[in-house]
Amino acid sequence: MDIKQEEIILRLKTLFLIPFYVLSAVYFVLYQPFLHYPEETFSAAFFKVLPILALIGFVRLNAGDEDIIHNPIPKSDFHKFTILGLLFSSIGDACLIARETMFIPGMLFFSIAQAWYMYALGPGNKGSRLESIFYLGGTGTFLFLECSIDGIFMKFLVLIYTGLIFTVGWRAASRFEREQSYPAFLGFAGILLFTFSDFLIAINKWKFYIPFTEFLVMITYYGGQLGIALGTLKH
Repeated sequence: MDIKQEEIILRLKTLFLIPFYVLSAVYFVLYQPFLHYPEETFSAAFFKVLPILALIGFVRLNAGDEDIIHNPIPKSDFHKFTILGLLFSSIGDACLIARETMFIPGMLFFSIAQAWYMYALGPGNKGSRLESIFYLGGTGTFLFLECSIDGIFMKFLVLIYTGLIFTVGWRAASRFEREQSYPAFLGFAGILLFTFSDFLIAINKWKFYIPFTEFLVMITYYGGQLGIALGTLKH
């Protein structure tokens, strides 16, 4: 296959992202998170998770396997675990429509999602400067939030989740350090955006009010998941 053919195929693959862009726009138009928090309804949860389901389709179509209809599960663990991470993220996202009553189930599903992303990325670079940076970042983030959180159980959940997401960030950074590739960079950038989105939720919930929180959270969350999905591209 020559370079021109590879470029054409790559451009065709980007068309698979159109459903994600369209469904994201539909959610923002219908529920206007830049004006108010979306209503706690099934339809709001449904439209909120549709862009992530579109990304699951994108990752599967780009896994490189033949006969997708008869073999819907990708052979690659990297793609398989990334899809599972996206799937559990979508469930957690649906829970957070009812942020007060379903916050803990949402956190649990997002914790499972981070665990799948961690498995997808494989081991990080042990003893590296990156490991120290993310360890200190995770520790500092938890200590900053911990003093404002009521209840031992919630503090424990936040500790576990913070450890997971910063471990994923370290592994994504290690992957980029090893490969120095564009997909690895996009995956790392996606994890950073995802982390920032969660940090906004935590600040708004336990520290102080942030204007346009839901809009900022959803923009960075969708952008983060898009980066994670693009990180599975082979070229």
